[in-house]
Amino acid sequence: MIKAVSVAGLQSEGTPFKKPSVQLDEAAKTISVGNLTWIECVVDNILVETPKILENLGIMMDPDILLSGYISSYEDRGDTLGIMIPFVVTANNKTQTSPLLIFMKKDLIVTIHDDYGGKITRLYNYSSTLLRKLPKDPEGWASRQTLLLARIIDEISEANFSILRLIVDRTEQLELDLAGSRQIERDLSVELSNMKTSLLMFLNAVWATYDTVHNLKYGDADMVSDDDAVLAKFEVILSRLDRQIQMAENLMQMIATSINVIQTQVSNKLTILVVWFTVAGTAVLVPNTLATVFSIFPDHQANLSWMLPTIVISTIASAFFAYRYTKRWRMKSFGMRKFKRLKKRFT
Repeated sequence: MIKAVSVAGLQSEGTPFKKPSVQLDEAAKTISVGNLTWIECVVDNILVETPKILENLGIMMDPDILLSGYISSYEDRGDTLGIMIPFVVTANNKTQTSPLLIFMKKDLIVTIHDDYGGKITRLYNYSSTLLRKLPKDPEGWASRQTLLLARIIDEISEANFSILRLIVDRTEQLELDLAGSRQIERDLSVELSNMKTSLLMFLNAVWATYDTVHNLKYGDADMVSDDDAVLAKFEVILSRLDRQIQMAENLMQMIATSINVIQTQVSNKLTILVVWFTVAGTAVLVPNTLATVFSIFPDHQANLSWMLPTIVISTIASAFFAYRYTKRWRMKSFGMRKFKRLKKRFT
């Protein structure tokens, strides 16, 4: 089901207009050569509704070509340009992606997404101000729609950056828990696993977006401007995406260090447990051997006055020597210096 269709654009005299919440047929009538039109569609099922929208708008491109790509996709058909870029969203401490489809023809940009594309909907609310700053001359149609396309992609990259901030916050909270400032009964290993999965999903999405933006800048598509000043907008987006990738990789090192912390703590506890079992076993072994030997003596019951003290003293002595001998394996707790150095490097 198509949940909402909104239209914004420039009239022939260069005046911006906006028509929120219209029918798809009415939106199709606003398309006119010489005027930039942006049609924003919110659907509940992208696979089902996208072909219907493209058919009504006269866009001859199979959306399955884009949707069959891995997270992102780029398809240039000359007079039609198709792009799929992922939204990164979080739910229940897990990260997932949702596609945004962008179709571009001369003086027409169509964006299709589900409810996760709230950032694009908010950008549409400010479309009048955005469109007013675009070139007005008819010959600049390519620059006009390329600048609008760059602004839409830039909004997505900014939204994805906020998701990275959430992952960073969760990592910092985990660091506090590992440092012992907060004693919380929970399975940190599960949290670390979910965090690592979320970060890998984020990295995949950002890398896919980076590849698509790179194709837009260097792909020489007919629907994209050749003006270097306009294409520089994509360079700014690429720089921002590269920064997000670097931050995510640093965060991955922090998570890997956290995993090492947990593994070391578990290893320390197991080592201490083995040590105490060794001490207990040695403390019992020596007096047990002496008691066996003493039981062989004839009339040993008459000698209990010196046998019992001997067994007690041997028990204490064996436990003491076993404790001192195993001291070398009683490891110290894992230091947090490396973890803190990584955190400083990241922040």
